[in-house]
Amino acid sequence: MADPKAQGKPKTFEQSRTRVNRSLILVILTGIGPLALAGLYMADATTDSANWKLTVLLTVFLGVLGAWFMGNKLLSGLLNVIKSSVQSENQLRRLMELSGDWYWQQDPDHTIVRIIYRGKDQNGARRQGHHLPFDGLARWDVEGLKCIDSRYNWDSFKALLDSHQPFDRVAFEYWPAQAERLIFESTGRPHYGLKGEFLGYMGVSSDMTQKRLNEQLLSLQRSLLQGVLLSAPIPELAASYARGLKNCLTVHAEVVLGYRDKSADNHWRVRGTNPELRMPLGKGQAFWDNAEEYCDPLDGHDQHGLVWLGKMKPEHYFDESWKNNFGFSSIWLARRKAIEPNQPEYWIMVAQQGVETACHDDVLRVLTAIRLLGLCVERRVFEDDLQGLNGTLEQRINDRTAALTRSNSELEAFTYTVSHDLRAPLRAIDGFSSILKEDFADTLPDEARGLLDRISNNARQMGGLIDGLLDFSRLLRTDVARVKVDQKQLLDQILDQLDAKRKNIVELCDLPPVYADPVLLKQVWMNLIDNALKFSSKADQPKVLVECQKVGRFYRFSIRDNGAGFDMKYADKLFNVFERLHHKKDFDGTGVGLAIVKRIIERHGGEISATGELGQGACFVFTLPDQVDLFE
Repeated sequence: MADPKAQGKPKTFEQSRTRVNRSLILVILTGIGPLALAGLYMADATTDSANWKLTVLLTVFLGVLGAWFMGNKLLSGLLNVIKSSVQSENQLRRLMELSGDWYWQQDPDHTIVRIIYRGKDQNGARRQGHHLPFDGLARWDVEGLKCIDSRYNWDSFKALLDSHQPFDRVAFEYWPAQAERLIFESTGRPHYGLKGEFLGYMGVSSDMTQKRLNEQLLSLQRSLLQGVLLSAPIPELAASYARGLKNCLTVHAEVVLGYRDKSADNHWRVRGTNPELRMPLGKGQAFWDNAEEYCDPLDGHDQHGLVWLGKMKPEHYFDESWKNNFGFSSIWLARRKAIEPNQPEYWIMVAQQGVETACHDDVLRVLTAIRLLGLCVERRVFEDDLQGLNGTLEQRINDRTAALTRSNSELEAFTYTVSHDLRAPLRAIDGFSSILKEDFADTLPDEARGLLDRISNNARQMGGLIDGLLDFSRLLRTDVARVKVDQKQLLDQILDQLDAKRKNIVELCDLPPVYADPVLLKQVWMNLIDNALKFSSKADQPKVLVECQKVGRFYRFSIRDNGAGFDMKYADKLFNVFERLHHKKDFDGTGVGLAIVKRIIERHGGEISATGELGQGACFVFTLPDQVDLFE
């Protein structure tokens, strides 16, 4: 719905001019019309002077009143037109500030005749002294200005202007010598006069420098990451990265990268954008080892954690040509310091030309670049070390295999020695002791007979230890042949070998079938049940309970007795070879059985543990995996 206050107001300049002309005609008619009518009347109707004066006075009064009324109307119209023009101009200025960084206007010959700056840059800071030297020149005549838009070159862009066509977001780069880079986009529309004549172009431009350079930096980082993933050599990556980073800065500069991986030589490796830049080895090593002493902190920039920022003092330039031939006006650097002994170090140096101060956005881009460079260098160093290890892996495997083969040969030789060379003396000792007791039974005193018995017992005990050691060594070399084992049948066979009294002590539950080596599993059950019967033999009512429980993908078996038990602080020694927690006078044994059980259970993928209390019995628990789906 239209605003009632806006009704009757002119909407265009033509309407305003028509209304002003109409008001002017009304003023003239109102002032002159009554006088003309009075003159005609007096000439024809009367000769009386009194009537003539009255008529003139009345006519003048009416003319003045009409002129005042219509003049006020005319003045109000003019004020409205002026007010509308001022308001439109203010709105246009606000719209221009929102649409770009500066407004420009060019004549029919494409010469820039006017530039109006918005007054603030992209970060909201006041523009001080930022004026483009475009006035009085066509774009293609400005030194340092290039059309970098992929759609146009200077010839095609000039042809577009000659055809009076509009254009949108055409990219330009202004980068003269001794000045910072400016990348901007321009949008323009042709401008025509009241009679349709072409007056030139009007448009706005936006500063896109930081956006474009940040996009280039992201593209450069992607290329670096791709090179790292493709395992490109680090020197090639560093040189390419330096060239790409140079194109991401707002000033004319040369970029030099350096790194060292704390290897044996501990030398810096340097790559730059200009091969003529020389950095003498001795002076360069001394500088980078003590960079903070040869530089001042970078003005206006805080230090960022592990990355140190500094500006090189002119007296410490590496060569006189750096200032004389290249014209470097300022050299600043960012260095990533190592915090660990073997951590790589790296730096990026920017040698600027024509500009003394470092651009804040350039510093931020270099900080971003050095962090990514550090990640890539550290990754490549790690990959190189890994490749070196992989290169010697096969040789190390062969060496380990040969060492294992020698160990097995030595173990077999030791087993042979134990089974033959040690058994023979033990058999001789036991045999000669028995002969002495038989042949000289009548003449031997009781004390001598007791000593001979002790000799025979110790020889037989030593033989038992040797047998246990041989069993354990054979177990290490035995392959596990898994088949489905009926444990109920297996335990019935074991219990049938016991006498009736001991058999009645053992109480079995329902045991599920498992997939295991039947010979090795039988040895496990025999050792555990024999131990339970042995250590509960001195109880008033000895009892051994065998139970089973399914826990996840494992069967959990337990053998519980009410015998002598053991002290839990010695539980870690229970499954070691030749370890005994009870004196051999109380309970015989070699101390090898539980070690064999533990080894068998582990080779089947299970675990074994034990709990106990002195005088209250013990409980041995072992698990076997449920692998029915793998072996059925």
